[in-house]
Amino acid sequence: MKQIKTSIYFFLAVPLFSLFNCNQPATSSEKSDKDTGTITARTDTSFMPAYDPAMEPLTVGAKFSKKLSDTLGVKMYEFTMKPGDSASLHTHPDHAVYVLQGGKLAVTFQGMGRQIMDLKPGMGFVSGSLSDAGKNIGNTTVKLLIMDIYRPRGK
Repeated sequence: MKQIKTSIYFFLAVPLFSLFNCNQPATSSEKSDKDTGTITARTDTSFMPAYDPAMEPLTVGAKFSKKLSDTLGVKMYEFTMKPGDSASLHTHPDHAVYVLQGGKLAVTFQGMGRQIMDLKPGMGFVSGSLSDAGKNIGNTTVKLLIMDIYRPRGK
């Protein structure tokens, strides 16, 4: 079982690393004696909406969360809700979710209303930043692997 979990974490981490590519244009492989590189100051200072640690899932939902990793602007944690458990309003930056153990959740997305989600093991989804709250309305424990990605955003 531990080997399966390790494999799952590996296969989830690989696509995340692709998010952190250089974003550089392709260059020619021709050799040149001249230094054609230029250094430019980046003036775009736009970032994600203001980060409020008090609204972070690992703070608001601490009793449901087990932090697995926090490095390179990515926080990975296991989120477990037993039947009847409720997680109050919290804010995610860009994030990815993988369902380890399925069940039925009632999720209220701020500004978008309530949705009933029937989660199956192996499901996954990626989302931009949002605020939500949830309640386990099913008969099974729901376990999610969540990766919150804290990174600068373009305009």
